[in-house]
Amino acid sequence: MNFETYQKINDEKTNFREMDDADVVSDYRNQGCGDGYRIYLKISEDRIIDASYTTTGCGFGLVALALATELAKGRTIDEAGAITTDEIEAGLDGFPPRRKNYPISALEALQKALEDFRAGRGTPELMKAEVRERALAKLREGETWVGDNIGGVNFDHENLDGVDARGANLARASFRAASLRNANLDGANLRAAFLNDADLTGANLTGADLRWCKLTGARLDGAVFTGALFDAGTRLDPDKTHLFAEMRQEGKEFFVRTN
Repeated sequence: MNFETYQKINDEKTNFREMDDADVVSDYRNQGCGDGYRIYLKISEDRIIDASYTTTGCGFGLVALALATELAKGRTIDEAGAITTDEIEAGLDGFPPRRKNYPISALEALQKALEDFRAGRGTPELMKAEVRERALAKLREGETWVGDNIGGVNFDHENLDGVDARGANLARASFRAASLRNANLDGANLRAAFLNDADLTGANLTGADLRWCKLTGARLDGAVFTGALFDAGTRLDPDKTHLFAEMRQEGKEFFVRTN
């Protein structure tokens, strides 16, 4: 074990911080010692651009989480999912035999955060409610959602007509049966969002990320999809699939077309 590295990480508390604009906030409990871990990830285009953590645990837990989150930065979701305990231990030139559970628990906490992100459950419900209320309050006060981070929040049945959400992160948000007439969603991240039965009449979705987005039952009269991203998980009603011609395929999984 490299004691100098251990002490430096503990002194500097590398990556030990809350993250206000995280795309996933995931809680984990170390069953061995009972310590609580919370992992924060900020994700863009499937790549982790920032990672941090908080913990109630000891120095070895702090170091293991610091190393795990540092390894996650810059990697794609799949690449981060392939991180091993050996990689974490290498950052300290090995953990003492009686402390091997800490890199294991740190890795499990990171993997849970990744799974929470994939499943759209990465934000505690209380936090989601707070984000939702702040977002709606902004609209009541005449403000916009331009560039805001509102992923994973439920806006089902809300009247959001004319909302300006250009470049906003709305990934995994739910807009079932919401009214988004003439909304400006130019460049918005709607990946894995639910827009089933929503009214998007006249909406601008130019350049929006619609990968794994669900749009079945949505009203799309006059909506613009130029340059929007789609993949095999994007769902449109059969009579609206011609809109894919306006969009751009991107991702590992594509629709297969045959002549």
